[in-house]
Amino acid sequence: MSALRTLGRATGWACMAIGGIQLVGGMRGEPGMTGDATVDSHVRFMGPVFAGYGLAWLDTAADDEPDLDRMRLLAGLMALGGVGRLATRVTLGRPHRFHDLLLAVELAAPVVVEAAGRRERGVRERSRGQGRRRWPSHPAGPAAPGN
Repeated sequence: MSALRTLGRATGWACMAIGGIQLVGGMRGEPGMTGDATVDSHVRFMGPVFAGYGLAWLDTAADDEPDLDRMRLLAGLMALGGVGRLATRVTLGRPHRFHDLLLAVELAAPVVVEAAGRRERGVRERSRGQGRRRWPSHPAGPAAPGN
C-alpha cells in the first residue's frame, strides 16, 4: 500500500473517530473543554462535520494512486484549523495542553502530505525506470565505438 494511501486512511479514520466522540460526548469528550449548553451544542454539531471531513480523506485514499491535489486541499484545510487555534492563543490565551498536540498535527499536515507525495512520485519513477542516473563511461561522455 502506498504511503499516501496509508496516510489518507489513517487520517480519515482518526477524523471519523474524533467526530463520533464529539457527537456522543459533547464537550466532555475533549480534555480541558469546559462551557455551557451552547459550547456543548456546538461541539456536538461539529462532530458529524468532522466525521464528514474524515470521509473525504477516506474517499481520497480509496484509489491505488490517491489524488495528491485533493489531499493537499484537505491538509490545507487542517492547517487552516491550526491557524484558528493560533488566533485563539493571541486573543484569549493558551488552551489546554492537549491542544498543543492538535496544533502541531494540524500545522504539519501539509508538510507530511507533500513529503509523502514526493516519496510516492520517486517510487513510481524508479519502478518505471525513470529518474535513474546514467553515468558516462568516460568523463567526456560515452566512449566511441571501437575505443
